[in-house]
Amino acid sequence: MQTGFEMMDYDKHLKNIWVRRILAALIDFFITIAIVIIFDEFIIHLTYLYLSIMQGVVWYFYSSIFDAINGKTPGKYLFKIRAVAFIGDLSISRAFLRNLTKLNVILVIADAVAGLSTEGDPRQRYTERVIDSLVISEQKIERKIIEFTGKPDKNEELVLPKQLQVKKI
Repeated sequence: MQTGFEMMDYDKHLKNIWVRRILAALIDFFITIAIVIIFDEFIIHLTYLYLSIMQGVVWYFYSSIFDAINGKTPGKYLFKIRAVAFIGDLSISRAFLRNLTKLNVILVIADAVAGLSTEGDPRQRYTERVIDSLVISEQKIERKIIEFTGKPDKNEELVLPKQLQVKKI
């Protein structure tokens, strides 16, 4: 079986979902940094080490709560993706488990790389495989199905629905 990195060479949908996931994560990352900086300015002044730890904690709770409530953070909302469970709803406990690596940005990157470099669903981070969750696209793909009730006779013309008819010039 191929890894996710190998599949990205030819699967534009896989590449698209990962680009949107990364951009959504960056937006959420910067939102949580802003929250921590505002908190630090008005409440207490922390060192950079404590600010980075606080940012990870805020990002973890922020992502877990948004994922548990409606499956998407503001970043995911902007890019029309959502977190779902394979079976049932994405419960609060599953949301907290799937976002555990967000306590540190290096863990998030390692989790994504592990998911893409091992066998399994290439749309998943490694921790998402453990708890059976996934990030999916909400973009609807229009598919038109043409139904024919019978085979046309040799002498009959095949009449297509109006949406599919081609005008003759």
